[in-house]
Order: sequence, then structure tokens, then C-alpha cells
Amino acid sequence: MKRKMEVQGARRNKNNNVLPASIKDILKRLIDEEVVIVLKSGKCEEVDILGVEGNLLIASPNGDIKFIDIDCICEVIAEPEDVIEALFRERCCNS
Repeated sequence: MKRKMEVQGARRNKNNNVLPASIKDILKRLIDEEVVIVLKSGKCEEVDILGVEGNLLIASPNGDIKFIDIDCICEVIAEPEDVIEALFRERCCNS
């Protein structure tokens, strides 16, 4: 039980946060990357992430600009290299 509490505490502490805690956190870390988002409807879309503002994902599928409610996204699929780079960039450059 104590070990579990220590891990949870580390997740809440921004300086020790390694893994994103939400879809929004994932999307923020992957700005300028190409990902596949899976919507709650089951539809999959390949998009370039342009930004995250409030609860909106600003993305570009096929050169258009699309605004997507983050609450409608149930999954984000990204290249492993992009995820690792985003995690290390967050940990190394914001210290």
C-alpha cells in the first residue's frame, strides 16, 4: 500500500511526472507530430497535431484545419520514437 501511494504521489508531482495522465496531456506533448486519433464513434483519422487549446485539439488532416473536442477522442496512436522523444524532451528540457 505504501509503495502504491509513493507512485501515485510521483505522478501528481509535475517534476516527477513521466507518463501523461490524460489524452490532453498526450496531445500537448505530440504537437507537430503525425498521429492517428480514434474517436468514440470508432472513426480513425490520421492528423498532424497543430495545437491544443482548452478542450480542443487543433489538427490538420490532409492540409485542412479541424477542431476536435478532446472528450470525443478515446485513443491516440503515435510512432514509438515520437512518444519517447516527447517524454524525454519534457523531462530533460523543463528541469
